[in-house]
Amino acid sequence: MAKFKDLNTEPDAYLALSWISDICDLDTYKLITKFGAIETLNVINQSSPRNAVEKRRKNRLSNLGEIQELKYVLKRNSINYISAIDTYWPKSLDDLGFNKPLGLFFKGDIDLLHQENISIVGTRKSSNYGNSIAGEFAFDLASIGFNVVSGGAIGIDTASHHGALNAQGKTICVQANGLHNLYPSKNEILFDKIVKNGLMISEYPPGRSPTKNSFLNRNRIIAALSKSTMVVEAAEISGALSTARHALRIQRLVLAVPGSIHSKSSAGTNELIRNREAESVTNLQQVLELILPLGQVPTKVSLER
Repeated sequence: MAKFKDLNTEPDAYLALSWISDICDLDTYKLITKFGAIETLNVINQSSPRNAVEKRRKNRLSNLGEIQELKYVLKRNSINYISAIDTYWPKSLDDLGFNKPLGLFFKGDIDLLHQENISIVGTRKSSNYGNSIAGEFAFDLASIGFNVVSGGAIGIDTASHHGALNAQGKTICVQANGLHNLYPSKNEILFDKIVKNGLMISEYPPGRSPTKNSFLNRNRIIAALSKSTMVVEAAEISGALSTARHALRIQRLVLAVPGSIHSKSSAGTNELIRNREAESVTNLQQVLELILPLGQVPTKVSLER
């Protein structure tokens, strides 16, 4: 591609692929695995799109600036990038197979991706009970050294992030859009705290707006980064349940907090438990018994509540 005169390394090619892609698909994964990212870009440039996704990707490629221009956009927005072939790439994401991200855009402490992470997710239409429970679990887990992963949405996600930060712990927020404009905007103060005291990540480049699919796609990243996913309040049809399904597919432990049989917001979590897809938990000790190696006892906090 003549326009990419400065494209001469695989990491730079990964950056370009991340910039034009929605999500890595099987065909793209096979191309990268066999020929590398630079040649994959050449194939995309010369191919005839077969569907709307490929057409959108090729249009983005045709309008893409040179690599140094992309890096300037990142620098201007205080955004960093790590590709899937970087030596510091979190291996936990490789469990996603061909659906693993091509790379991650991030703000904050990238080291958190290599530590002990637990995700806490749930409905946006949470109750006071759900928010309280999510905040308590997040506080307790962060107090003993776990990083809390969630999606930054209003409701259970927000309560989980706040809980971890209130414990002077760390939290990771996975966005479904570019990090130039964090979503939702009403969580601006929370997001500022996360960038300073945790990590904000996305597989999408700056300039990309959130879509229904991108919200669902980011859930696989939340699940893969975590040794366990806890669901606190989720309706029968819920994005939080999609996170749980992703966790199950890659053989991660799923936990669920039981709720009232009269609450629609707990119908999904109760169903996870009924189907034996999730372990029912009601306190920190039960969580630790499930996620810690046999005989290991945390030292930072007492298990007595």
